[in-house]
Amino acid sequence: MPFNKIQPEQIQLATFFSDSGDLNITQTDTGVQMNLSKNLTGNFAFTGQVLTNGKRVFGLGHTGSNVFDPDSGNLLFLGGSTEMGQDVNNFNNIALLTQGSNISGINNVAINTKSTIFQTGSQNNTIVAGNSVTFGKVATGSAVIKDSAATTLTVNDQNTLTVQFANGHFFEAGDNYFEGAASFDSSGIFSGKLDVLSDATLSGSTIVNEDLLNGGRTITGVQRFATGFQLPKWEGRNMGAGPSTALATGALAISGSTLCVFVGGSWAGVAISGTAI
Repeated sequence: MPFNKIQPEQIQLATFFSDSGDLNITQTDTGVQMNLSKNLTGNFAFTGQVLTNGKRVFGLGHTGSNVFDPDSGNLLFLGGSTEMGQDVNNFNNIALLTQGSNISGINNVAINTKSTIFQTGSQNNTIVAGNSVTFGKVATGSAVIKDSAATTLTVNDQNTLTVQFANGHFFEAGDNYFEGAASFDSSGIFSGKLDVLSDATLSGSTIVNEDLLNGGRTITGVQRFATGFQLPKWEGRNMGAGPSTALATGALAISGSTLCVFVGGSWAGVAISGTAI
């Protein structure tokens, strides 16, 4: 039977429209173009990958309790039995690999921890590894590195670093510098050379070292010797003891076999006898 060929421009397309205005529709003689023109509101479930500008959108892990709340700014990633405080006093907190914890306060971060507590009021604190650590409500700007032992640790200070490991702390290679004061509550052992570049005291008394005793140094104050002492042999033509301007009463000097003592404004000599030491 005869038929006529229909050209595409002869087809009358239906009219497309979008009541919500979410779709931008452009009709041509050969087709219809639709573009999403605004944000969508509601809950959506995607199967597969979601890309933005060709890059995969970050998603939460399939294991553990994972929460990201855009309103409070809280992020819990690979956590378990962990509660994130969400109100006007508790926001912008991050917990990664955190178990059995309560993360409150503002701008606090917990990484690889267990039984960690940030109380409401704490701010800008960080814990990198550790178990059973509590940041009090006044803790601000402090950091903790701790072992996994169940011993408890509470931080109520501002701008401090606390390190606690039951089996010790090891600083491998390189030098360690302390620009401020260092305090040691327990005894210590120095295996290498110990140089003290300034004055030093031991148990409240000045340390007497080799440099102080040798080289013509002057020892002031009363010195007590439990087992006696030995003076070096005097050599030379002149003899003197004490300051040149005022001789010290009780000053001692050796002249040959005579022990000289400065008493009453003049020298007195006592012959030395007996077996030499």
